[in-house]
Amino acid sequence: MLDFLKTTTPITKSFMLIPRISGRMCGIWPQRHYTCIKSSLFVFSTFVVGLGAVGENLYGVVYLDDLVSALEAFCPGVTKVISLLKILVFFTYNRQWYDIVQRMRKMLMAENHCKEKMEIVERFASIGSIYSFILITSGMTTNIFFNIRPLAANLMRYLQNEPLQHVLPFNIIVPEIFVKYPLFPFTYAMLTSSGAMTVFTFSFCDGFFVCASMYMCGVFSMLQHDIRSIFAELSECETSTVAQNQRFRQQLSAIVERHNAIIDLCTDFTANFTLIVLLHFLSAALVLCSSLLDLMLNSASLGLLVYAFYSVAALTQLFLYCIGGSYVRESSISVADTLYDIKWYKCDVETRKMILMMLHRSQKATTIAVPFFTPSLSAFSSIISTTGSYIALLKTFL
Repeated sequence: MLDFLKTTTPITKSFMLIPRISGRMCGIWPQRHYTCIKSSLFVFSTFVVGLGAVGENLYGVVYLDDLVSALEAFCPGVTKVISLLKILVFFTYNRQWYDIVQRMRKMLMAENHCKEKMEIVERFASIGSIYSFILITSGMTTNIFFNIRPLAANLMRYLQNEPLQHVLPFNIIVPEIFVKYPLFPFTYAMLTSSGAMTVFTFSFCDGFFVCASMYMCGVFSMLQHDIRSIFAELSECETSTVAQNQRFRQQLSAIVERHNAIIDLCTDFTANFTLIVLLHFLSAALVLCSSLLDLMLNSASLGLLVYAFYSVAALTQLFLYCIGGSYVRESSISVADTLYDIKWYKCDVETRKMILMMLHRSQKATTIAVPFFTPSLSAFSSIISTTGSYIALLKTFL
């Protein structure tokens, strides 16, 4: 059932599997043309996520004097605001995303890739699939617990012969008519859909980011494999011949073109993801702070489970951006290390110049940079530290 997580799964089957499923569920998977079904799913997901984003944050503002209830509203509410913005960004730049996906697919699945290179790609693809699976699993589990918590509470009231209450899965402000029968079940279903579509949205966007980052690491690693293969014969000779140098330069020209294409892909990917990453990082400390505080303040066992899984999902989201950025940076720099490790000194001057030019460009790391910072593990630790400071500050008001 979970074969797509294995390193032996062909890239043709595992390519963007979880982001693709999640994106299609909410109508934002990049395609050449929009169909009626996709457009309808996009409108529905945007509406229900927007409904939760507005209503839950409004609840938090109105009931700010009750900090615990306000935090329980802000926690999912802020996530839905960011998810709504992610939906709109992907919808707006659908054509650019489609182009990026096709270019990435072409690089990964070229017909001239040997078995060793495909194993490299599939290893990185497996990492991306595992991370995106953890994200959607923790997100869906959180949404399920949010929705069964009011039902479980009413079940306990029923067993104790107490009057049932009309409690919604999220703290939200809606017109009073929607929290009474006959519209209460409809409202409950809409908020359940809001939570589910929020999970599908961030599973698509964040999963897309980490999978794409891992695929770019894969193509950088394939490039290193080809460089080592080209110059492997130098280990068996004292110096290169004229014929060898001519062949090296011809093969290096193709390598340089591929290297430039990978860097261009990373640049276009970063340009389209800049706003999403920036918004996510700006809100990350607030979301983590509210979820961890809710976890600390909830005494009910089901409430503990809700915010435990919510905290895991929030941490996973942030970690995916940071680990993805770190992987891309390290794999791009590794190209320079590979070029330096080959027996370049056995080549003639012209070939060495080509190697030096490529080495010089490879030393400048390819990063997923956004204004003010670059997603990395150091940025992850800084945000966790900031979250701890926020929690310590807010606890003084409780």
